[in-house]
Amino acid sequence: MNNQVINQYNHLITTLCLGLFLAGIVLYMYFLSLSVMHVVMRKEAMHNLNELRSEIARLESAYIVAQHRISTEVATVGGFTENHNKIFISRAEQNLVFRSDAE
Repeated sequence: MNNQVINQYNHLITTLCLGLFLAGIVLYMYFLSLSVMHVVMRKEAMHNLNELRSEIARLESAYIVAQHRISTEVATVGGFTENHNKIFISRAEQNLVFRSDAE
């Protein structure tokens, strides 16, 4: 009788260990596939982020072009014309300023 109880106890422990081992394998496979899925989702999110950044840059460029066109149109409505001979600094005439002490 004592031998039969020990055999049942050993069978229970063996079954429990085998069940834990199989559960460990299943959980390992689950977490491995979960991490692979997260890596794929992260790469997809980074790709979408790069596409959105490109779209934002394109829209900003179109906005700058439209803003320049509107500024030109508004300036011509007021009667202004474009100056093709732009001179910002001219050294054509060199004038010296003298201070007279006689004054």
